[in-house]
Amino acid sequence: MTLPNDNSAIVEGLNQVPKQEFLNALNKVYEGNGTAIVFIERHILSALSRLGIATRDFGRDKGVVGVFPFRNDINYVSADNVVYILNPDLSSMRSVVVHLLSYTQRFANAKPTILYVPQKTLIAEQVMEDEFKLSHTFPTLRIASLDLDYIFLEPKVFTMALPLSFKSVFSDGDLSNLTWIARLLLKLQTARFGAIRHIRGKGSNAVRVVQLLQRMQNNIGHEFMTEIPSEVETLIIVDRSVDFVTPLMTQLTYEGLIDELYDIENCEAQFPFSLGERSGVGASERVLLNSTDRMFAEIRDKSFAVVGSVLYQKSLWVKQSYDKRKEVQQLKELKEFMKVLPEMQEMHRLIGVHTTIATEISKTTQSSDFRKRILFERNIIQQINEGDALRYIEDLVFRKERFEIVVRLLVLLSLVNGGLREKDLLSLKENMMLVYGIPHVITAFFLLERCGLLYEQSGKGSSYPTVRKQLQTWDASLTEEQPNDIAYAYGGYAPPLVRMVETLLCNLQAWDAEDSAPSILPGDKKELLNDVEIAGTTKTALVFVIGGITASEVSALRFVEERLSSGGRPHRIFIGATDFISGNRMIRSLLPFELSR
Repeated sequence: MTLPNDNSAIVEGLNQVPKQEFLNALNKVYEGNGTAIVFIERHILSALSRLGIATRDFGRDKGVVGVFPFRNDINYVSADNVVYILNPDLSSMRSVVVHLLSYTQRFANAKPTILYVPQKTLIAEQVMEDEFKLSHTFPTLRIASLDLDYIFLEPKVFTMALPLSFKSVFSDGDLSNLTWIARLLLKLQTARFGAIRHIRGKGSNAVRVVQLLQRMQNNIGHEFMTEIPSEVETLIIVDRSVDFVTPLMTQLTYEGLIDELYDIENCEAQFPFSLGERSGVGASERVLLNSTDRMFAEIRDKSFAVVGSVLYQKSLWVKQSYDKRKEVQQLKELKEFMKVLPEMQEMHRLIGVHTTIATEISKTTQSSDFRKRILFERNIIQQINEGDALRYIEDLVFRKERFEIVVRLLVLLSLVNGGLREKDLLSLKENMMLVYGIPHVITAFFLLERCGLLYEQSGKGSSYPTVRKQLQTWDASLTEEQPNDIAYAYGGYAPPLVRMVETLLCNLQAWDAEDSAPSILPGDKKELLNDVEIAGTTKTALVFVIGGITASEVSALRFVEERLSSGGRPHRIFIGATDFISGNRMIRSLLPFELSR
């Protein structure tokens, strides 16, 4: 078990408000209603664990007889009430209806309740009624909201835990997410940060959030200006469509590669290999990966190329620390040694865990297939040899590479080059249908086109060359051991979203400059100013990304914070997003069918 540290206490304190709000709302569901069985979506259960909410907190003293992760199979436990906790997206709703019908066939008197996190939506209610006629089938059905706006994963990192936010906003056109975001940002001002002086939105959805936030502030009036001292000077809200390219690139930090290969969900990952007998982690257990793990905190943001060296040096330090035991001669010295022994033993365990993980990752990163894919990614974003990239993607198709890997590269090529030529797009589509099946490919292409991720070239050309040159998104002189640019997080590629934030934090006036990142990147922009004085001498910014942020982008933002502070301009950067995202999860979230992993 990981020893507690200051960060775990800070995160626990930050999460007290959302934790209490959730439990208060949950308790109202059970009061005086008999026994209950609760089915909850797995990612919500994972998010609740970060709040310190365990299944025992769901109200066993109020008659809850079981809490189960929601799956399509049925848990036959009798109860007076059956409660579902889920996000209001269409796929979840369909699964719940099937599950509910099956459960009530066995227990006909069970009263159903559906709790939507973070809020029920008009669309969800209409679908439940118009498509499924639930009020007719279940006259006692209750549909309500269960407030869970955000969770802090780290002292300066929080998410809304909405894994389908990218699909909801960019594919479904569901603007409910934007209302939730505006409401959250207002709540953070009134309860945590105080009023924020500069609020800036980049991208069409970010502009909508700023407009909603302005309307909410106006409705509240001066009561919005709470007694909490204003802590944040700048809030930068960024629409993911401003930079669709970055999530499609392979992340090359330690945390980023874990996410690419094994998926991290709310700081937890499950590995398909043993972490060793001394790891304290069972074969099917999920591993907590956050700053409470001192070893992970030290290497998470580093380029994977240097992680092995850091682990080796740290293991030498532990060995030398153990060897000092032989030099102890007096009782006082022994007591001092025993004080630090638990920490040394814990560090020894953590080094073993991360050495095992890094070794397994290396088996992938050192393979010729992985290296070749990285090479073609770099060629694509530098706009080198488009024809070779097309032939490489075709080769992956014929080799039956995983569907999302092929689609990632195809979309990356499309975005960078302003679309694909009609004959190339048609040829790839036909070949993919032969390998992956006609229904899957037709559905995927339709959804990708609807999101603006995949399309035919028109006469307009691509804006990407301007972005690449003006924002210097490629750094060929990068040194991984001592990086001097955010590009280290992607092995030489600088994420434009982070470059824009870096530009604004270095010079707030860059917002209006025609040749600066906020003007060069695609999408509208809007600004909202609050006339407040900022407390403290350390400048604080809050960056919020609509549609998800990658782990390596977070690493790059931490790099910006560190470089500004070491350069004599102390900064703190809080980072928020609808959820964490990777290229694979982004593609999978759009598709209405399961992909083999």
